[in-house]
Amino acid sequence: MFDYSKCMNRMIFCIDLCSFFASCACVMRGLDPLKVKLAVVGDVNRNGSIVLAATPELKKLGISTATRLYEVPKDPNIIIVNATMRRFVEISNQITEIYTKYVALEDLHVYSIDECFLDMQQTAHLFGRDPIVIAKRIQKEIYDTTGITASIGIGPNLFLAKVALDVESKHSNSRIAMWSYEDVSKKLWNIKPLQKVWGIGTATQEALHSMGLFSLKDVARTPKEHLIKRFGKVKGEELYRFSYGIDESRIANKYIPKSTSITKGQILLEDCFSPKKLKMLLLEQIEETCFRLQPFPNEKAHRL
Repeated sequence: MFDYSKCMNRMIFCIDLCSFFASCACVMRGLDPLKVKLAVVGDVNRNGSIVLAATPELKKLGISTATRLYEVPKDPNIIIVNATMRRFVEISNQITEIYTKYVALEDLHVYSIDECFLDMQQTAHLFGRDPIVIAKRIQKEIYDTTGITASIGIGPNLFLAKVALDVESKHSNSRIAMWSYEDVSKKLWNIKPLQKVWGIGTATQEALHSMGLFSLKDVARTPKEHLIKRFGKVKGEELYRFSYGIDESRIANKYIPKSTSITKGQILLEDCFSPKKLKMLLLEQIEETCFRLQPFPNEKAHRL
């Protein structure tokens, strides 16, 4: 067991911009992102084009980023639009500017174009100290400025803030959820399947299942040495700490790699030998990779 009084206890916000690309496309057309069925695709003129984003109402029909345009139901109430990435990036930058009103740059980590972490520990006193009040204020400012709805997870560390976001806040009416170490046994240990937990993918989940572990409660009750033997020292220790909601990483202590890369892969439903189809598939991969490169200021990121 861990002595939580000695563990990191900061005010970390993890903010997600709900169905960001689709929400941007809706706002640009004067539509409510939470009420309409809209999909953003790479090219509306190519049936094989992939869906890059879908509004919550469209997701209810099973449409996701793995969906092809030809798989979207032919329904007059469903709106299909091209991605206008330049505008999406502009809106993302607007929202990032809002974040910098609340934290210094060293306490802001942009996780993706639509998700980021804020370490409010040093600046919360400037906004009333109450994390829920501050979260509502940020939500309102984002919505008033851009029309985009934000979900916010709050926790004493990056891990619990992220899990609070993914597991609870995205599905609550307020779109705000705050977890503490007291919620480890109440909420964290009850998450199933395991791959819903940040940092646990399909392969890790299958490996844990092979050990008879189906929840983080099971992982927490497993000797750390067993996890290290199965996953290696780094991953094994991380899983053990995460099972208790422990994460000592700090935004301010960013690791800056010598080089960065962005990859995009796809598993085909069947073997493909047609040069025409392969060319189309490759074009889609390049298209989405280029979209993901645009938020990066690094000059090298634009040499594709």
